[in-house]
Amino acid sequence: MRLLFWNEGQVVQTARLLEEALNTIIPVQYTSVVMAENNGKLVHFSGALHVGELLTEPEYGVAVPAAKLKRRVQMYQWVEEEQNSELMPGDHEYVETSYSYTMEWRDKLIDSSLFYSTSGHHNPKEFPLKSIVYVNEHVIVGSCVFGAALKEKFSDYVLVTSDERPERRDIKLHAGLYYHSQDVWNPEVGDIRVQFSYAGKAGEVVSVVGMQVGKEIRPYQTFSGDEILMLRYGRLTVEEMFLEERVHNQWLTWALRGLGWLMMFLGANCLTNILHLIVSRYSVLHDLLVLGVNSMNVAISTSASLLVTSFAWIWYHPVLGGFLMIGAAVPFLYSAIQLYCGDHQENRYQRL
Repeated sequence: MRLLFWNEGQVVQTARLLEEALNTIIPVQYTSVVMAENNGKLVHFSGALHVGELLTEPEYGVAVPAAKLKRRVQMYQWVEEEQNSELMPGDHEYVETSYSYTMEWRDKLIDSSLFYSTSGHHNPKEFPLKSIVYVNEHVIVGSCVFGAALKEKFSDYVLVTSDERPERRDIKLHAGLYYHSQDVWNPEVGDIRVQFSYAGKAGEVVSVVGMQVGKEIRPYQTFSGDEILMLRYGRLTVEEMFLEERVHNQWLTWALRGLGWLMMFLGANCLTNILHLIVSRYSVLHDLLVLGVNSMNVAISTSASLLVTSFAWIWYHPVLGGFLMIGAAVPFLYSAIQLYCGDHQENRYQRL
């Protein structure tokens, strides 16, 4: 129930946020000159990305004109797997646990000292090279400078592909991965491999919604205390950007609504199982419970879900909240009528 209420609260909050933004946003047609009168206001603009110096990894011959460059490092390590088997010799039942060990490429360090069997299974204590994300200091569209929070919005990484062999002989290039290994096909524990990817390449067209502070674009704070900062690829209008945001939120909202309903349905099933145990000694009560348990569980979970949804919406949209509250009673009333009719018909057959 708490999940549903939180989810609907987020829906209401997002609706208010987008409505306020649409009423206050200022479209900027030309970004070559920053207008002083837009300082402190929510603005929208589109244009081609420009970055400062190349983001480089000289040892690997990687140089990319982009907003971000990510270095992902994996190490070849021992991995422990646990298997549980239920055994029933004679009248006794117990669980037998066995362990197996394999070597795999992993992003995070595995502590081999915690293994069940440490003999012959030792991992290094640390990575010789760390994973890192390089962020370009200068990222702009026209004269609009991207702030730190806006740079973080670049998250669609593209793998760096190169045929240029590194100068270092201990680094081998294979299938876009740089191996620190004597043999790419037969790595040893402790060997590492490196992969590079970038986001926000220079020349790509992006659309931005944020607050102008001098020449910098930062998150815009609404009257309700929420922040607005949006980045999309392509030349999009304000309406198109907000539509994408609404569609994304709708998918997430309905997924959480379905999860909330399922949790309530499972809770109702658990409750009816407990009631089964309580009334199992009384045949009449037990028969009544069995008669309507399935439809009643669905009705309770559906009604409760609609009721929680109506409470969240009634403050923002009273009419919609009222209709949802009325609709919350329909499944429960329908199930109750079906239960009553079924019980009444059964009693009539018993009299006959």
